[in-house]
Amino acid sequence: MALSAWLEPPRSRRTGCPQQAEKSRGAIGRPEISGPTKLAQVHPLLAEIVERITDWDVPDGNVARAIRPKALPCTTPHLIVQYRVPMRSDRHFGSTGYRHRQYGHVVTALRTGVVTVRPSGPLGFLLVRLKPEAAARLVGDRMQEFINEKINLGDLFNAGKVSLLEEMLMEASDGATRFARIESFLLRNLRQCQPDSVVSRAAQYLRRYPALRVRKLAAQLGVGERHLSRSFRAMFGASPKQFARVARIEKIFAMRQAGSAWADIAYACGFADQAHMINDFDAIVGETPQQLFRTTALDVDRQGNAPVGRLAGPNFFEG
Repeated sequence: MALSAWLEPPRSRRTGCPQQAEKSRGAIGRPEISGPTKLAQVHPLLAEIVERITDWDVPDGNVARAIRPKALPCTTPHLIVQYRVPMRSDRHFGSTGYRHRQYGHVVTALRTGVVTVRPSGPLGFLLVRLKPEAAARLVGDRMQEFINEKINLGDLFNAGKVSLLEEMLMEASDGATRFARIESFLLRNLRQCQPDSVVSRAAQYLRRYPALRVRKLAAQLGVGERHLSRSFRAMFGASPKQFARVARIEKIFAMRQAGSAWADIAYACGFADQAHMINDFDAIVGETPQQLFRTTALDVDRQGNAPVGRLAGPNFFEG
């Protein structure tokens, strides 16, 4: 779809220059679409809980409908708060899939498959990426309910306060104001509960070192393997091994985006060989790495151009 103008994300005192794609045109002369704006520094009282806040601000409906960001499996829960036309999305795993109904403000944790976001008009929402080891401070200990689901924020927080937040975001004149208002909402809704420190440390280790064996991890933490697995599942709705598999997929995405070769990625992620990496990737994403990167490249090529061998288009959860 041809775009009439380059999309510039909002600038603000809080973020400085927005993150954006290189301003280059392809052979067919179509501009690339820039990414969302990230909050440069999260409030100190939220820093241990919130990993990142991004603002997807695309007021032009035609431009928004041309965007097809994909949400990929990850270890982190996300809060989505919208302030323009509610979006729709599709989720597929291999040959199966379904279309989500139009939704508003939700919390979700995608662990398998791929979700393609399909804006139906002007797009505007804040995406809050939570650190899994501390997310309970905001969303409670129900994280297992978020896996591959969308839970209405009104079921987690006061529904009236969520509606008020939406109104305040709709009235905000710039990204800096929206960031300030979402941070204020999060600060007012912090919970007094403290997550299990051992399980939290285990999640941190596995995100950094996803190839670490559970037995060795338990020994490092000074607990039994069975106790760790039971406590971990109670908190995250997945075993440490399942969590680590998703963390390895995250690492694959990051390394491939940085231009690493498949053989180097397989070695760095602790796979015996590329065949094992491909099988594990397919079991979680629903397609092989080559299929995913090729299909996303084709998606974006319909709108602009994509670098060969890299995930084309914005990763919805990465921002």
